[in-house]
Amino acid sequence: MVPETLQLRSAAKVGGGASIMRKQQERDEASEDAPGSEPRSALAAAVSQALWLWNAKQHASDLLTRAQMQALLRAESWLPALLAQAVFGRVAGSASAAAADAAEVAEAEGQRSMLAKTEGPISCIAWHPHRSLVAIAHRASDAVFLYDLAHDAWCATVLQNPYMQGITCLAWQPNCGYTLAVGCTAGVGLWSMLPQRPQPSPPGVLEAPGLGSAPFSAWMSLLSFPPLPRSYAPHRSAASVSALAFSPSGQWLVAGHQDHGHLTVWDVALGCATPVRRSGSSRRSATLHVAFSPNGLYVVSTHANGQLRLWETERWTSRLWSDLGANVAHVAWSPDSRSLFFAVSASAEICALVLCKAPSSLEAEISVVSAFEAHATAPGDCSDEERIRVGGAIKSLALDPKGQRLVVGFDDDSASADISLLAVYLVSTDALFRAGGGSGALIPLGYIRGPGWGCQRKQDAELPEAKKKRVRLGPPIPSWIGFAPNFEPGALLTVAWANGKVSFVPMLFNASAFSK
Repeated sequence: MVPETLQLRSAAKVGGGASIMRKQQERDEASEDAPGSEPRSALAAAVSQALWLWNAKQHASDLLTRAQMQALLRAESWLPALLAQAVFGRVAGSASAAAADAAEVAEAEGQRSMLAKTEGPISCIAWHPHRSLVAIAHRASDAVFLYDLAHDAWCATVLQNPYMQGITCLAWQPNCGYTLAVGCTAGVGLWSMLPQRPQPSPPGVLEAPGLGSAPFSAWMSLLSFPPLPRSYAPHRSAASVSALAFSPSGQWLVAGHQDHGHLTVWDVALGCATPVRRSGSSRRSATLHVAFSPNGLYVVSTHANGQLRLWETERWTSRLWSDLGANVAHVAWSPDSRSLFFAVSASAEICALVLCKAPSSLEAEISVVSAFEAHATAPGDCSDEERIRVGGAIKSLALDPKGQRLVVGFDDDSASADISLLAVYLVSTDALFRAGGGSGALIPLGYIRGPGWGCQRKQDAELPEAKKKRVRLGPPIPSWIGFAPNFEPGALLTVAWANGKVSFVPMLFNASAFSK
């Protein structure tokens, strides 16, 4: 038997529960009679209808794709794959899609072999931000070789991995020892290198361990990228990388892609990626170059559709310039992060983008600071009959870390121009902020010749007299130019040539002769 006290308590609980339900019902009835209930109910109905329509659209899209796939598979059983694809479209997993993917791979391999013949075996070079260490990517072997300039020796360990195919760019992580990011068709391979135990240093001398010429430990992690939206082509790769840039602090890694114009921002320490979708989803908007400003507050990206986009890294808002007329060939930030130099393909003009306000502001102006028209010149050791024609469309440019020397390379757009010469300018960034634009910002200094350039005089001597007066071309041509980040006496230019050689050209600054 249940005690009477417990029966009373349970009855009170039941009665209390019923009263609570009645109160809730009264509140609902009162809320329905309230003046603002109709808009809220209408909004809820609209939201539910929108969700229902979105789900119906997704379901219809899946059904349509499935029907298209079945029709294409049936058509491919009795029609050629290309004809079936032309009639029913391209569907992932079908024979026509596989054939199209194979054709794209073959085309990429053909372009790669063509680049190896025209641009040379070296695809890109990257300097370590704090040491005299150079990473060189070899195009044919898909391997990265390391050269220690301080010891004038190659490192014994070669960075190579099956996933590292089609290397396009390299970037060392600042403030992180020996960490190298390698951009390729599979994504970003993040190499970590562990140097050997250093030799005992003299008393009172602290020396950081170097990689040296002996083998060292190295391992690679392949960064996984966020998948592309479903609206993209199913064969489109989210991981193919065309450009890389680390922030000056080493925390952020920005990657540009070969198959679309969006950027991916990596937090390297946390291993998480954030896609930034602004510049188009087709291959026509593929990213060409990405560069952080020295203060880390801006990022500039250039794309294959002729766009130049300036980002601020606080909120990742951007400003777009799309009226440049052609693709931007290369960009180079000034050390004060207030301006950057760039050149446009098929143009002989050097342009400057100048920031007009304090950091985080995207207000900027673009002006032409110099135009290098092709002209004939006679070197000091040659006669007038051996005059050389230099200049033309600008292919690449590099600015030294001190902001005093700008080196320009020319495109192979004319058979009469000697594109093996590099033009050197004296830079005055202060002139960019004076009245009248960038007049006087760049002052020509001279030219740099490639290896074996003088040997052609012997070949010219063997030619008939009618061909001696033709403008001579001095092979090899430069395929990559850049400056070492640390060189106290001045600037150290690094040039990769099409014959596979790498030159180091020191530039010793004389403050009494040239001043900014």
